[in-house]
Amino acid sequence: MNSVRRASAATKTATRTSAIRITNAAPTTTVSPTIEYNSLLDDDETGQVVFNADGTSRIVDEESDADYILARINESQKDQNDTKQPALSSPQTPQTPRFTSLNFLTRLVNARPVSVSFSTASDSPSATSADPSDEIDWDFWGRVMSNYEEMARKQPKLLTKKLQLGIPDSIRGTVWQFMCKGKSVDLENTYRALLTRSSNHEKIIQRDLARTFPSHDHFKDANGPGQESLFQVLKAYSIWDPEVGYCQGIAFITGPLLLNMPDEEAFCVLDKLMKAYNFRELYTPTMLGLKLLLFQYDRLLKEMFPAISAHFEAHDVHSSAYASQWFMTLFAYRFPIEIVFRIMDIIFAQGIEATFKFAFALLKRNYDTILATNDLADLLELLKNGLFEPYLADNNNVNALIQDAAAIRISKSRMDKLVAEHVAEIAKTNPELLTGDALKGETRRLAASLKKLEQQYEALNTEHINLAKRHIEIVEAKERAEQKVEENEIKLHGLKSVLSSERKVAEMEVQDEMVVLAKKNVELTLRNGDLQDMVDRLEGLLIDRESKINDLEELVKTLRVKQP
Repeated sequence: MNSVRRASAATKTATRTSAIRITNAAPTTTVSPTIEYNSLLDDDETGQVVFNADGTSRIVDEESDADYILARINESQKDQNDTKQPALSSPQTPQTPRFTSLNFLTRLVNARPVSVSFSTASDSPSATSADPSDEIDWDFWGRVMSNYEEMARKQPKLLTKKLQLGIPDSIRGTVWQFMCKGKSVDLENTYRALLTRSSNHEKIIQRDLARTFPSHDHFKDANGPGQESLFQVLKAYSIWDPEVGYCQGIAFITGPLLLNMPDEEAFCVLDKLMKAYNFRELYTPTMLGLKLLLFQYDRLLKEMFPAISAHFEAHDVHSSAYASQWFMTLFAYRFPIEIVFRIMDIIFAQGIEATFKFAFALLKRNYDTILATNDLADLLELLKNGLFEPYLADNNNVNALIQDAAAIRISKSRMDKLVAEHVAEIAKTNPELLTGDALKGETRRLAASLKKLEQQYEALNTEHINLAKRHIEIVEAKERAEQKVEENEIKLHGLKSVLSSERKVAEMEVQDEMVVLAKKNVELTLRNGDLQDMVDRLEGLLIDRESKINDLEELVKTLRVKQP
């Protein structure tokens, strides 16, 4: 133990860029390291470095996923203390949500010692699915639904383990509501009233419905119950929170909610996710929340996976080009919905920061493939759509993903310190982003742009209608021409039938006449033979007569000579 402490103390005084190799082996194993990690520990930080038998090192972090659960509970309590939510019984004049970016960022400024590490695979839950309905641990989940906050405070590690195994499907929606305190009769009534109003975003929402979960049975049918409920919730929220309005990423978060609860409850939970969990900061005009997440992601990527970070820099790959959709949709744009449910189980407990664990788990699983991909287009395609393939190829092994994510350890203190750094950077470079007035001005500017786009859309829509009418006229003319051709073909077919019939009759008549003529020809031939015989006899008689006449003439001549 003393040698370990001496090693830890020696490491704390080492250079900030000393290379440390992290493995998935136990502390005393000699497995070769596979992932390079650069330590950024300060002298006053509490991360403890332990050396393995093979000379490699690993960071031991006493914090766990339970820290995020407790932090989420504490933050929820602060939200309740900081803001007294007014009654939501007047839907005609809904309360405009307060701008929480500054409060959210400054609340997390108190940085604690840095400690970022990986756990071993054996620390993660086994690859088992969520309990089937007949094997639900009703004692545990009953206590969760009875008093989630008490369970989270008293038994955070047990809660973490159960969440990693998955909330039972049959009670998932109910548990989510207890976890986020999303049940509100007043807000449900407000939602129903909002449905009677119109939204400026309805056309865009309607357009995106077919592109949100297009292969899921519940959402793929146009005008089906799934698309209808999704449209209603998105429309209502765009009215309820005009600063955010609508963004397609919200649809990917709303869809999983609707698959686990009625639409009015999904609206209430969405409102909680957007405000209490700070999701709305991803979709506001300035997108401060998304910029913060990308800042944290870039820094953690460079610290935890320096080789991948350098590879991205060499190929000019920016996190905004691929990671934005991870955070804005919770991977729902690509992952099977069952996996999204399990991801959201963790996020409801730990907050949006849990998304980092899944992001880095995907990078870790595809470590070699990423470094072997050098074409920019192929690399972006891999990061956007290909990182999930190892899990999809393994029969959508959701437990493997949860296991990999649980093996990623990112301390809450490190996340808080990155928030402080980002706030300081914004205050130095763009302080106006931290004021509500600038945001309102940006909102007005975007509203004007939206109005202009809507006018352009109306003009294009009018042109589209005219073209559609012209198209209909052409189609109708074509149909008439085709009908005329068809009629002519029918007439032609009739004429051909008549001609064929008359031809057959004519052929039969000709054949009959030929038979008659043949008979007549035979008769004429016979008569001609008889006549020829008569001619021959007459010619014979004529010759005899001529011979007799000649004889008589000779006799006459002789008699004349004899006369005196």
